[in-house]
Amino acid sequence: MTSQLPLIRTLWVVWFFVLFLGMLWFVLRPSRKQHFESQADIPLRDDVARPSR
Repeated sequence: MTSQLPLIRTLWVVWFFVLFLGMLWFVLRPSRKQHFESQADIPLRDDVARPSR
């Protein structure tokens, strides 16, 4: 088992790198731009007054 430790470590690094690239692709694709722009202006929106009970 200890002889396989370097291979396992290398596979973990490769796995996390692939996972990181997948997250970047998911977030940075052009079709998601409008979604993230609408999310970015949430703090700037006026609060709607809620009726008190």
